Amino acid sequence: MMRASLFGGLAAAAFLIGVGPAAAAPQILGIVASNGALPLACGSHGCRADLSTFCLQQPRANPDLGQRYELSDVNSVALVGTTSDGRTVRLPAAPCVSFSSDRGFTSVEVVLPPAQLAALGLTAAAIEVERQASLVPEAAANDPSPQSQDEIALALGTYRLKGSKFFNDRGEAADAIRLTNRMINALPPHERQPTDTDGHLMDLALQSDAAALSDPAGIKLARAYHESCKVKVDVTHHVDSMLSCLQGTHDRLVANTNVDFWRSLNGY
Repeated sequence: MMRASLFGGLAAAAFLIGVGPAAAAPQILGIVASNGALPLACGSHGCRADLSTFCLQQPRANPDLGQRYELSDVNSVALVGTTSDGRTVRLPAAPCVSFSSDRGFTSVEVVLPPAQLAALGLTAAAIEVERQASLVPEAAANDPSPQSQDEIALALGTYRLKGSKFFNDRGEAADAIRLTNRMINALPPHERQPTDTDGHLMDLALQSDAAALSDPAGIKLARAYHESCKVKVDVTHHVDSMLSCLQGTHDRLVANTNVDFWRSLNGY
């Protein structure tokens, strides 16, 4: 219960800390390693996906919706595409895509614009996130509290390395986060289908490279989340869609794991 109480306080602080100066730089974020290619959903508006992220700077503000971010290492995220003649191309994602906060510190949206998709001659695209991938907020000219070099170095150095043990290493929480994120990305962002609760989301997640590398405990937890959301959507109607249920479940798990991560940093 002590952990739940701590989570409540820290999570609330993380989500409410943004009431400070609006222009102050928000948190640097770590991206959860994808452990394989994460397909982007492509259409007339380009391609997109949600990436799981976590906070590397507890004292800094939680990012507002749409906060733009840049990769700290341009080689830490790859764009893997398929051309019309069936060839596979692999290149750094940074010059081609944009990153912006989606649901606080727990998720960012990566977008490949239609013009870029056409310029690259791709018919399909995916993202691969390496272990130490991190995002730094775009600097604002009028920022009253910009990120200092010492802050950035600490977040991307000691803290990011420690964060890998909680979010990148094989384990119950990290793998459940990855698999739940796979299910989220398999759903249309603004539509609800009768088939959302037919079980295919879990099947798709289990067919991924990430599942092949997952801890059985992580798979079990992701299954439990999926089953719980099916009940909440179809039986009790506590949640209006599978997407919102899985997003909420994913975000609570990320926040809980982030609390454990922050607690582990007390010795630094």
